[in-house]
Amino acid sequence: MSTFGNLLAFSPELWLLAGAVVVFLLARFAPGTTTTVALVALVGALLALATQFKETITILDGAFTLDGFAVVVDVVLLVAAGLAVLASKADVLPGESPAAAVPGFFLLATLGALLAASAAEMVSVFLSLELVAVNLYVLSALARRGAGAVSASLGYLAVGAASSGLILYGMALVFGLSGQTNLSAAGRALASVNPNQAAVWLALSLLLGGFAFRLGLLPLRWWTRGFEVGIPLRVVVFVQSVGVVAAFAVFGRLAVATFSGTRIAYPVAIAIVAAVAMTAGNILALAQTSLRRLLAYSSIAQAGFALMAFTDVKRIGISALLVFLVALALTSLGAFGTVIAYARSVHSDAIRDLAGMWRWSSVLALALAVAFLSLAGLPPLAGFFGKLLVLQAAVDGGYAWLAVIGVANMVLAAFGYLRVVRSVFIDSPVFEVVPVRLDGGIRATVGLASAGIVFMGLLMGPLYAAASYGRAALLH
Repeated sequence: MSTFGNLLAFSPELWLLAGAVVVFLLARFAPGTTTTVALVALVGALLALATQFKETITILDGAFTLDGFAVVVDVVLLVAAGLAVLASKADVLPGESPAAAVPGFFLLATLGALLAASAAEMVSVFLSLELVAVNLYVLSALARRGAGAVSASLGYLAVGAASSGLILYGMALVFGLSGQTNLSAAGRALASVNPNQAAVWLALSLLLGGFAFRLGLLPLRWWTRGFEVGIPLRVVVFVQSVGVVAAFAVFGRLAVATFSGTRIAYPVAIAIVAAVAMTAGNILALAQTSLRRLLAYSSIAQAGFALMAFTDVKRIGISALLVFLVALALTSLGAFGTVIAYARSVHSDAIRDLAGMWRWSSVLALALAVAFLSLAGLPPLAGFFGKLLVLQAAVDGGYAWLAVIGVANMVLAAFGYLRVVRSVFIDSPVFEVVPVRLDGGIRATVGLASAGIVFMGLLMGPLYAAASYGRAALLH
């Protein structure tokens, strides 16, 4: 069945919705149990998803498509959300309200991310992205910390509204050109449209600009860089893992279904944005003295690097993108999780205050080094394999110049990352650190993320097979 009869395909989302409702009820009466309930809901959603590895399911007359691509992305989203929720409990300072309802909003945002990965029609794409965005706005305000948090939250809201407006207008133009709201049907209609007319390029520019806001690309991150400082890290780590993966998944489906079969030169525009984003992001990251800000600007560079995969979506581009997103999610969780853990000891995110970290917490020091070396793309860590495949996609797509810029940016980024590693292992301590007993959740997050980064090379065969399965389903 392809209409309302197969709504049970939404069983992972129903687990998340039920979990969110229970969390909101318990937030008042049993606030200490909300994190556990959220984790149970995420595990239930993952088990429900495990029953759906079969043929493509079309839901609500084509509004959603549960195919191999959506299933692979959903697994990444649910695992990343679970690790983010595990880490969130540790990011509560002494005397601070624990905000017991926060896990509920995490679940609702994850629900929106799962819907977005399956959305195959313009209205469902927009509504799914808005469900993610609205819950992130609530989280950024609900879990605010410090005097600058309110302005950071409002700035994030303003940028999100601009993003929604650009995407909506871009989709409206695509509908006007094609007469279709279904992404695949719109792509077939656009194949016969003159690719050089102004309306086509305006639609492409609006969509690319809207998703640039979602992905935090330059210069748009300048508007929200206070977000990484004013908002607790438990929200930031969720945005940088689940939020980024969901946005890339939607952009990937849109690129393949709507633009890959046309004569529109969309890879050129994406390649230019990718080159600017990763270069500017790495240059600005080098100038940072705050570890949070360094990671924030680094995320711009990483997103720009991932965009290179879209220059070859008909061959290995989507497979490369999926592998890169797994690596990016793991490294973001490992890096930000380590910052959460160590910040409880030193109450600072300055890079110079990491000096001597190896002496006070060797496990956290190793975890941070693994995450940063993976971000630098050094073998045999996860980041190396993801970046290698993305570079291959750029070369196969005929954009060797972009691959050269990508390699140059890897070298540039390595200087910034190795500066942090040097401070952790070599520089003399600034002050003595009193070891703090870490929450079990943050230890599990950092440990699992680090293990995933290290052993991803050993699992590259099955992981690439899963990515190829997702690519084949999307291109079908």
